[in-house]
Amino acid sequence: MSKEILQKKPRIKATLKYLVVLVLVLLVTIFQDYLSSKRNDYSFYASESFLFNLFWILILPVTFLLNRIFSTVSTFSKIRELWIKRLLFIILASILHIILFAGLVHVVSALFYSHTFTLLRNLGYTLSEDLYKYLLIYSVIGLMLIRKVVPAKVNSTESSPIDQVIVGTSRKKTAIKTSDIFFIAAESPYIAIHTLDKKQLHSATLKSILDQLDPEKFVRIHKSSIVNLSKVVSYKSRLNGDYDIQLSNQEELRLSRNYADNFKQRFSALKTS
Repeated sequence: MSKEILQKKPRIKATLKYLVVLVLVLLVTIFQDYLSSKRNDYSFYASESFLFNLFWILILPVTFLLNRIFSTVSTFSKIRELWIKRLLFIILASILHIILFAGLVHVVSALFYSHTFTLLRNLGYTLSEDLYKYLLIYSVIGLMLIRKVVPAKVNSTESSPIDQVIVGTSRKKTAIKTSDIFFIAAESPYIAIHTLDKKQLHSATLKSILDQLDPEKFVRIHKSSIVNLSKVVSYKSRLNGDYDIQLSNQEELRLSRNYADNFKQRFSALKTS
């Protein structure tokens, strides 16, 4: 089963549940009309009862349409007060539903019934008989749909690369500026941070330290090493897919073919910036 179908599956289930509930509600309301006609001793017409209970069908499309409008139209998305946003949703949804229902009854009765229920008559009927239902239904829906948006947390490590690495033991700590680092190599179970004149061991992994460094300056060149691009002078091919990198302190590092393309792109971008 494809990923797209799996994503749509919960929506399909929700729609089917809505349709089942809708059918049950229609049957109950029609039965209620039947009992009311018997109790008050007047004729019962199933077709008319069904017609005037069609307003339940419109709840889903009206909700979907209003929710879409509130999500995409900037005028509504700028409203910060939650209660105002919910109140607008309830009022607009109720008005839209009333108009659509009056129009739907008018069209259906004109096409399939012996007499037509006019638009104005339908509006008057639904306002006097069903307005409280609309307000109640869309109040509940508004409370569920219109909620406070919690802004996503920004990972400070991703947005702000570190400018120094703290190394050493619990008794003595040393701060190494990232601009002074030439390269970092794996030296199990540590990593070795190489500067111009010394090497410092640090209890971390290459992956964890690379995630903290500036991606525009530091790049992986081998499964066991990371280089500071600003310290690279040149590189030349070994004619087997690998390369030799020359640093400004005269050291040479091996560039693995698996990391060569990424290194070349980053190195060119840094030199042309």
